[in-house]
Amino acid sequence: MTSEPPAEYVAFVSRHLEPLRRDSVRVVGAEEDADCLYVDVLTDVATRWNWLELQRTRLGHEGAADDFLGRVFARRSERFYLGEDNFGDDDLQIQVTPWHPDEPSPQRRVYVSTAVRLAPILVPRRRSSVFVAGPACEAAIAWWHAYETIRRRRLVYVGFVAIAFLMALANLTAPPPVV
Repeated sequence: MTSEPPAEYVAFVSRHLEPLRRDSVRVVGAEEDADCLYVDVLTDVATRWNWLELQRTRLGHEGAADDFLGRVFARRSERFYLGEDNFGDDDLQIQVTPWHPDEPSPQRRVYVSTAVRLAPILVPRRRSSVFVAGPACEAAIAWWHAYETIRRRRLVYVGFVAIAFLMALANLTAPPPVV
């Protein structure tokens, strides 16, 4: 996986970014918190992009990336829904504190993803006359998150194999047990 997103992935993000944002706002409930969902979904798609492209080009499944996006969005959005079957009537208690317009509103913690913090400093490689910064920046950020995730996984795999090799080597060089 390269450190920069391919043009196909940027085009995919451009096609799906606005509907994904709208659906994220609908699921999360607030527009300022929507980035805690759709950035993770785009990162999951970027992590599997090589496989999705292989399915599209070699296996003839044109909608592989679209199908995977829908599955990932459904899986990731489950954590925002409180299923009615999860709670009985006795288990659910709601505490309400009245708010008066004279009092200042209570401060709420705002979730800001790394994508939002990095967006102002991200610069595209090439400038064109029809450049849309939003999808390109979101694609680059999600791709970078996926790149880092894959890199960490590879390091863990190499570490595991090295430890297993050292343990096997230590077991071979150990003296035989005395009976």
